[in-house]
Amino acid sequence: MLSILTGLPENKAKDKNTCIDFSKSAGKKAICGTTTMKVYCAQLNLKPEIIFTNTETLPVPKYKIEGIFLATEGVITLNDCYKKLKGEPVENQDAITLAELLKQENEIIFITGTSRNQDVIFYKKNNLLPRDEIINKIIDILPSDKKITIKKV
Repeated sequence: MLSILTGLPENKAKDKNTCIDFSKSAGKKAICGTTTMKVYCAQLNLKPEIIFTNTETLPVPKYKIEGIFLATEGVITLNDCYKKLKGEPVENQDAITLAELLKQENEIIFITGTSRNQDVIFYKKNNLLPRDEIINKIIDILPSDKKITIKKV
């Protein structure tokens, strides 16, 4: 079982319950998104350790958080994960780790926020697909025998 939290609720009043519910989810947990990670840690009084790594052109932050198997930047990592799943080479180690998790786990839950990401212009300039679009592409490329759920928050 793999639960992936990416993005936050549009209604900020739902942040705390979303984070608590995610923290109690079974199996491995991944957080994809810097703001998502910050809010998760703030809501649960956790202190993340931040490590920056570089990909071909962009620095990508990685976080160590108690109880979380993988915590990283969101859209860049999700886009690189999709490339890895397609068989393309990527340098982003977190994307490689996420791709391996997605291949290994038979049950996957994407918990996706409904809030709008303010970095849309940056994504377009760097040919990155937005969260909902890239998640759908990732799901489409995974084997059909996996149980995959998208839960909008």
